[in-house]
Parts: sequence; C-alpha cells; structure tokens
Amino acid sequence: MQESKEQQKIYDFFQKAVYMLVLMECGILFFGGAQIPILAKLLKSLGKMPFLFPPLHAKFAEIVLIILIAIGTKPKKNQNIDITKSIIVPIICGLLMMFGSLMFIDDTFRKDAIFLAPHFNIYQAAYTLLSFLGVLITLLGADNIGKIMKHKLGKDRWNIEEESFDQNKELINTDFSINIPYLFYYNKRMNKGWININPFKGTIVIGVPGSGKSFGIIAPAIRQLIRKNFCLCIYDYKHPDLGKIAYYHYRLKKQHEKDYNYDFAVINLNEVEKSRRVNPLRKEYLSTLAEAQEMAEAMVSSLQKGGGSTGGSDQFFTQSAINFLSSCIAFLAKYENGKFSTLPHLLAFMNRSYEEIFNTLFTNIELHSLLSTFKSAYDNKAFDQLEGQIGTLKIFLSRLATKESFWVFSGDEINLKISDSKHPTIIVLASDPNTQDINSALYSTVLNRLLKQINSKGNLPSGIIADELPTIYIHKIDNLIATARSNKVAVLLGLQEIPQFKQFYKKEVADTITAIIGNILSGSARDKSTLDWLEKVFGKVKQKSQSMSVNNNQTTISIQEKMDNLIPAGKIAGLRTGEMVGIVAKDEQNETQEYTTSAIHGKINLDMEAIKTEEQNYIDLPVYYSFTDESGNDNKNKILMSNFLRINREVELIVEEFSRSA
Repeated sequence: MQESKEQQKIYDFFQKAVYMLVLMECGILFFGGAQIPILAKLLKSLGKMPFLFPPLHAKFAEIVLIILIAIGTKPKKNQNIDITKSIIVPIICGLLMMFGSLMFIDDTFRKDAIFLAPHFNIYQAAYTLLSFLGVLITLLGADNIGKIMKHKLGKDRWNIEEESFDQNKELINTDFSINIPYLFYYNKRMNKGWININPFKGTIVIGVPGSGKSFGIIAPAIRQLIRKNFCLCIYDYKHPDLGKIAYYHYRLKKQHEKDYNYDFAVINLNEVEKSRRVNPLRKEYLSTLAEAQEMAEAMVSSLQKGGGSTGGSDQFFTQSAINFLSSCIAFLAKYENGKFSTLPHLLAFMNRSYEEIFNTLFTNIELHSLLSTFKSAYDNKAFDQLEGQIGTLKIFLSRLATKESFWVFSGDEINLKISDSKHPTIIVLASDPNTQDINSALYSTVLNRLLKQINSKGNLPSGIIADELPTIYIHKIDNLIATARSNKVAVLLGLQEIPQFKQFYKKEVADTITAIIGNILSGSARDKSTLDWLEKVFGKVKQKSQSMSVNNNQTTISIQEKMDNLIPAGKIAGLRTGEMVGIVAKDEQNETQEYTTSAIHGKINLDMEAIKTEEQNYIDLPVYYSFTDESGNDNKNKILMSNFLRINREVELIVEEFSRSA
C-alpha cells in the first residue's frame, strides 16, 4: 500500500464499517422481532434508520461504502492487471451474490427450517454467507480499480499521435501553381490537404525507386503546367513514360483552345524517325567567344559527369580541354557565317588529326589566346604532348559521333528559346537507360543553350523537368534555380538519394542546390546523409512523453515535454509507395504572426479513376520522318549513313582548305 498511516487507518475503518453494516443488516432482519431483551429493542431502533432497513436499502448503503473505499484507496499499481478478471468479473459476481441473498428473506422465517443454532436457521445462514461473500468479493474487485495505471505507455507505440501535426487544408490555385491533393493524419483521423507549390522557387523530389515520386509529383506537375500554358523542356529518362503524359495533355489543350499555338517536339536519339532535328550550336547562340567557352565547359563537364573537385595537373588538363573545345566551337561559328556550326560538324572536326585541327584553328587570330598552351607543342610538332592535353577529350567526343546523332543534330527545326511568345514550344528529351551516357552528353548541349535562352526577362512562363537528374548533367543548374523566380522559370528535379546526386555533380553544386531549393518533397529514402538532411530541414516540435517508475513502495508516472524531430529519419525511411514528406516555400503573409509549419507528411490522393481513363487514351508520340520509299523499302540506314558521310566530307574539305594554305 502507498497510503500514509492515517490514510491506512481511515481505509481500515471504512472496510470494517462495510462488514459491520452487513452484520447489522442481518441482525435487524433476523433478530429484530425475537424475544431477546435489550438486543431486540436495540435492533428495532437501528431498523428505523433508512439505510439499514429494509434490506434492499442496506445493500445500496454497502455499495456506497465500497465505492468510497475504492476511491480513497491507493494500492500499488499493477502494469499487467487484467481488468476483466480482476475487476469486472469479481464486481459482477459480488453484486449477484449480494442481491441474490434477498431471495432467502421469506424463507428465513420458516418454522420448519433446519436450525443450526437457537434462533438461527439454515436459510438465515445462507443469507448471511451470500451477503458477506458478496461484499467481500465486490470490495476486492473495487479495490483493484486503484491498481490500474492511468498512462499511455505502450498504447502509442510508434508515437503516431505526438508526431502528427495539423497541415494545410486550403487549395491555393494560381495561374502558376502546382496543386497536389493528399491525405494526412491528425487529431485521430485522416484529413484532406493540399500541397500548394510555387514552381518558380524550385522543387526537388527525392525517393528510392518505387516510392512514387514520378507518379505522385512529377506527372501531376506536367499535367498542370501544360494546362496553365507553360513552355516545358522535359527530360524523360524512361521514355515514353513522361512523354506520353505531356503529349496527351498537349493535344487535349489543342482541342479545347483553338488559339493554343504551342508546338510539340521530341528529340529522340534511339528512334530518329520520331525525333525533330535541332542545332544547339547555331551561330545565333554563339555570338561571342565567351558563349563558346561556356558551351565547351558544359560539354566537358557533362563528359566528366560533373567533374569532381580536383586540382593540380588534372585541373590543368581539364582547362586545356575546355580551351581547345571552345576554340573549335568558336571557329565553326565564325567560319562562313556559321554555315557548318553544328554539333556533328564539331565532332567530325575533332576526329581529324592534330596537325589538321591546329592548322585550321591558328588561322583565326581571335583564338590565339585560348590556344596559347598548345602553341609551343604545335610549333615543335610535339603531338605526344598534345595527346596528353586533349587526347582524353577526343576519345570521349568520338563516342558521340554516331549516324543517329549526326542526323538529329545536323538539322535546325527547333528554336531553343521555347518560351518565345512567337514560337512557344514543349520539348521532350527522350532518353533510355541503355544509352544514357551518350544521350545525356548530347542532351546537355541542348539544355545548356536552352536554359541560356529562357532564363531572361520578357518570356512566357517556362519549366525544366528532369526526372532522375543524376543521369544528365545540366550545366550551372544552381545558377538557374537562384535566378529562375524573377524570370518565371520553373525547375522540377527528381533524384533518388543525395550521395547519388553528389556523385555525378560536383559536391559544391549539389550542396548549393539543396541549400537554395524552395520546395523539398521526399518519398522513402535510405541513405543516412539524406535522412539526416531531411530530418534537420523539417525541424523540431514540442512533444509530450511519459515515463514510469515502479518499486515495492510506490509507482511514479512523470510527464515530460521536449523538442523532438517533427518527422524522424525512421519514419521517412519507412514511407510506403505514394506517401510523401516535405516542406514547401510559403508565399502568403502570415497576418496572425503565429508560426505555422509548411511541412508535409501524408499520402498523395490523386483521382485514380481519372488517371486510369487518361492512360487508356494515350497515343503514340508523333513520327516526324519516314525513311520508307514508295516501294515500301526501309532506307533509314542508307539515309543516315549518307548524311554521316556528307558531314565528314564537308569537314574534310574545310581542313584541306587550311592545310593547303599552311
């Protein structure tokens, strides 16, 4: 017992009072009319008290005393007490015995009953026994009520209640917003909420394969941005997954709005008949030597997959490669007013001998400063030294020189300023996991010039969507995110883990992007650094916790309140498909001055029936070229090879011209 001595005495008094009440009840009933001097008179006087007679009243009085005892007692707590066996069953049985004894009242006065003692027959004994046992058992059950531990220990095993929080339920739909419905748990029920994303502040979506980042975030974003008249460039790593969504909604927009004058183009190196032709080295894009240098830097970085932080000789040779490549780009952009300024001509030119290349380049005086590191080697015909400086670059670029790439990049059908109000365009860059290395290096040149064109004032709203970002290198993507808001450029990037991101981009670039990105959404993640970063981004919140200490003398329950992680790493790692956590950048002013979190923790709640209907209506992406002649013969290989040989021949004529003059 945990009571003090005084409390123990009071408890003992009330306990004895209950039994005394039962004794008086039986005495008044059995001996109130007996011819026993003094006792009979005393019992008759007690019988006038309403809580002692009739017997039914006495039973209720006993119950009242039992309740008082149960309230006042403080027994030792029992964490494993069985409420049914220890409380409910004893109380029910005790009450049944107490009130069941009333059935013997009439029989207690029978003359033919068996007497166990003078004035005390067997029925009176049964009544007394049932009354005492009933009170005793009921008292035991009631006493166990105080042993119940009134705590939540073990009930919220995964801390669901304390880690749940109120989230945004308001749909804020603007001309530029992305609005995704979801469900979140709060206040013991599921609530409907909205993820309201300002795409101009940059969005990054993280999640392991199968976490639902493409289906739950990227696909809805494509649907809504096309509906809201955005010009888009979509890097479709698993073509045609995203391409079909974009094309379906493009056609839907065309059908409903007759004045919708956007163009739709696919760049596809695997199926060139389904590809538009594009020239990222158009002379208009390379008006200065600085732009040629930037393009060269983007290409070299793409070939190096971001080029990790290196120094010393490695950095020297990298810069030498950039200078050499930028000289080649600048030369072609200037030669004959850019007539041969295409990526295939550049690749073919790079495959010529060092002597032919430098004989050609040194004819342009503007390029001498860039070529200064090669001058002495060239003058001394030290081609081994040149091989060491730029040999690796030539090897990498030679892998890009295929008849398919020569076909796609030798035409000029797409204006890369996709946000131009005169020629708004939606572009899909179709990639494939099997050819991603070559595809991504070539697409990087397209993205480099495209971003340069759209990241300026006075354009239509535009967006860059890159699922599986680490598979393609986007040069200076961090600068784009930093300036995109003022130029109305939405950036949506999908990736699996932060270390994977840092592996293919420079660590400094990855750190900068994760620091300045406005909207962060994540499905399930596994990497420790990713989880730690997300955990810190979401912050902490005050949470209540209980602790319990039990010993022989007392039970102590303490309640604590402390700052703990709003969304712990373990919960992020355990997210199921379609479940998302995140934090979005707020736009509206908080007039109440009360802090409200913009964190998200719930399950994406898309209209699955509508999506299923949409998927059934998808059609194949357009075919732009037919390589079949009138007889039905497939001349694709013949046409592509003819184009390939033509470009190589044109480059050969260029170098021959300068070789003769040298």
